[in-house]
Amino acid sequence: MTSTDQQEIVEERVTFPNGKLTLSGILAYPESAEPAWATLLCPPHPHFAGDMNNNVLRALARRLASQAITLRFDYRGVGESSIDLPPGASVFDYWHDIEETKDYRDALDDVQAAASELRRVAPGLPLTVIGYSFGAVTAMRHGCADESVGLTVGISPPLTRVGLDFLAGCQKPCLVLCGKNDFLYSPEEISRLKRVVGPAVAIELLEGQDHFFRGEEGILCERVAGFVEGFGFSVVGSGVRLASCLRRQSQIQKPESKIG
Repeated sequence: MTSTDQQEIVEERVTFPNGKLTLSGILAYPESAEPAWATLLCPPHPHFAGDMNNNVLRALARRLASQAITLRFDYRGVGESSIDLPPGASVFDYWHDIEETKDYRDALDDVQAAASELRRVAPGLPLTVIGYSFGAVTAMRHGCADESVGLTVGISPPLTRVGLDFLAGCQKPCLVLCGKNDFLYSPEEISRLKRVVGPAVAIELLEGQDHFFRGEEGILCERVAGFVEGFGFSVVGSGVRLASCLRRQSQIQKPESKIG
């Protein structure tokens, strides 16, 4: 159960298609309340603790799923998500090349597939996209471009490695959270970003926080939840029928579990 409202959270492991690939994810939602919105959680780079069981993503899923349905997932080649590589190529080299070239097209394609799956199992719910580290970049790029996304959050974006100039055109609510002790934090980049973004993008610096938030996940989650809830989302009604619908629609790979 969560510490805020004693709500039991149901988790379901799912798979979903991305073209010829099959991606793996975990849905989480309240057992006895109807989700008010849907949140896609984008993981960090696979070479930097980048899977859906990262401490930040797990904590966000737990906190938000007391009011929302969340989907966290693994990019292609990570965990149980499949990948199609030429003979002799390794998954490690594939992701190393992405980091070197900053060609995120495949990763963004995976985000699109995950967003489509979340819309399928939770039709009609407002959609938010949240990402951490490398996932902050993929989440905000997708969230700003996809008209079906109402709000996006980027946590600990790699400011010294990837430019965020694409946020200059973001017209929807967007929160960028950076720890001032983050090894990827750059005051120069933050100053430059503040000059180019519009009023829809909020940039917050977290005193005393590093990149990883180990032991500080609760503080982070409350800030993210407060930002999302500040746009009028609330829990309504009973979720028994919706939860049952989700169980039928999902491609369940393992028995559901309750986290608490």
